[in-house]
Amino acid sequence: MTSSAPANFHARVRHQLHHDALDAAYRLLVDRGWAAVTMTAIAAEVGVSRQTLYKEFSSKDEIGQALLNREAARFLDGVADRLATHDDPVAAIEAAVRYGLTEGSANPLLRAVLSGDHGGDTLLGLLTANSQPLITLAGQVLQEHITARAPHLDEEDVTATADALVRLTASHLLQPLDPTETTVARLTRLARRNLVPRSDPDQP
Repeated sequence: MTSSAPANFHARVRHQLHHDALDAAYRLLVDRGWAAVTMTAIAAEVGVSRQTLYKEFSSKDEIGQALLNREAARFLDGVADRLATHDDPVAAIEAAVRYGLTEGSANPLLRAVLSGDHGGDTLLGLLTANSQPLITLAGQVLQEHITARAPHLDEEDVTATADALVRLTASHLLQPLDPTETTVARLTRLARRNLVPRSDPDQP
């Protein structure tokens, strides 16, 4: 019992440092841009030495990826919450797409990443280079929800539709061409048509 206490304390300290460093990086990014997010600035914000910070994060890019991962996890939790409020797959998709577009466009971190207002050194490169795992995970979340509530639907249709909806939502989020509600209506209509059971191909 006694020997494990120092290890547990050390783990709690590291966890707190990890959390505080990401919070500091988030504030710096949103307020001043990615160029202002340096190991020196983060260490000063947290109140530790650079050497201590380097023991937790090996580089600025590692902090950037951790920031994106944390925000992505929060975002997917929000999507899952919206899906869970609807038993009808199409209604669930509509709610999830609306959340994705409205929450994404209002997210301070994503706005800071996409704007590049603070110079060319942005997180956009990390975001685009590492987007595939997030897209895949979001597609799986959507696919599992649809399948659980409509097991009669063709599995390939569900997989293809979920992947297309995630990619199209992300595309509209990164480069919006129409009002949010217009995009929500179009993607919901696409989902409704793609998820017609194979046994009823003539359903409108």
